[in-house]
Amino acid sequence: MTFEELENIGFDNHIKQDSVIISFGKFESLDDIHKVDEILFEKIPEDIGFYDGHEINMDDTDGRFFAYGSNAEKLFKVIQPLLTEFEFLKDAEAYLEFIENNKVVSELELKLND
Repeated sequence: MTFEELENIGFDNHIKQDSVIISFGKFESLDDIHKVDEILFEKIPEDIGFYDGHEINMDDTDGRFFAYGSNAEKLFKVIQPLLTEFEFLKDAEAYLEFIENNKVVSELELKLND
């Protein structure tokens, strides 16, 4: 692919979706992270949204799970009960971002287990 072809892809033209980001602290093992991955990939209905994966710091001190959909509140209501069984997520925080016309119109930050 040439540079010109790459410029024509139009990355700026994508449609943004609402997001739910779960931010967590220290965890014991990558196995726990992969269990959460598996659950979220399987259990989020396609008509609500999708799970996009996780990121973790190299020193395992914290990380985030990312999910996107048409309504952040509905998406959070699906995700929240799935994550309550994980001890390392007991103090996790959820960030909900609401999008209209490709712009953020509202943000909400709350404890995952409140």
